[in-house]
Amino acid sequence: MTVAPPETKAELLFFCVPVTHGCHLPADDCFYLSPDKNSRGESLVQLYATPSGYIMRFPHVADFLLSPGEIVCQLCDPKFDYMVEICLLGHVLSYYLELSGVAAIHAGAVAVDERAVLFAADRTGGKSTLVASMVKAGFPLLADDIAALEERSGMVACRHGFPQLKLTSEQALRFAGHADGFPLVHPAFDKLSVPAQQVGKVAVAALPVARVYLLERHAFDTRVDHDVEVQIESVAAGEVLIQLVRYAFLAEVLEGHGGHGCFFRGDGNDHSAETGGLRASRFHRLARITRGVAVKRLRYPSGYDLLPQVHAAVLADLNLPSHVIAAAAMAR
Repeated sequence: MTVAPPETKAELLFFCVPVTHGCHLPADDCFYLSPDKNSRGESLVQLYATPSGYIMRFPHVADFLLSPGEIVCQLCDPKFDYMVEICLLGHVLSYYLELSGVAAIHAGAVAVDERAVLFAADRTGGKSTLVASMVKAGFPLLADDIAALEERSGMVACRHGFPQLKLTSEQALRFAGHADGFPLVHPAFDKLSVPAQQVGKVAVAALPVARVYLLERHAFDTRVDHDVEVQIESVAAGEVLIQLVRYAFLAEVLEGHGGHGCFFRGDGNDHSAETGGLRASRFHRLARITRGVAVKRLRYPSGYDLLPQVHAAVLADLNLPSHVIAAAAMAR
């Protein structure tokens, strides 16, 4: 979702229309209800099957109608118009990607030497800080929170995503130089929506994936710990698939999808799209991805001042020239 040449054919059309009431959806058509509830005791996210596709419902806020090549948002209440972008760039688009044969991984990504480098972590695992720091250091942003992976003839590529960073005020001040004027991502949370161009460059093309790093950040006390140690180690082949399944952005939703179908019909080698629905096709897709990328565990100390050492360790693991690694280690 960056600027494309005028001759480019759109892969996906999006429409938003106000409605007075959401469409009637029979209970029998519902196949997923999220465990999280709203103030009325209703599941925050609901999935329904229709003859033309699927509906992702956010009760009393909006219904998103997904069909091949099109997403239509029916906004139920204008006062929730700010939720359209939040839902679309999170749950809805991730679900559409999965239905279209693209894996949506809960990871940030940057471009290093024309290759994609991914950082996967839980919500408090330091992903946003590390990604923003690398963008500030000159590595273009590919994805802030959701990395879209697809296998292309044995090569795994990461698509470029929406050019924004979700940062706290402290992070925005450090990486963008100020925290004024940036809107909140959501009124109930403290993160700001910061245009990525305010921090650094943005990648505008899909890139082959060089690494997926699983982040493990730990506390660092300068009064006790004198040596900064960044550890990078390979992940056993049997664990890689488990970790990718774990870091699926919509892991619970996708499991609830069960055997319902996809928007694609397999690639000739994978017939799971016809025989097992989305859950089976997704498993085979992730298995193919694990064979095409190197997944490693990255253990590093917390602290803004220590991030250059983390950058240098990553660049060394990617076999970049020594002068580039040295410059990264010295950067502040």
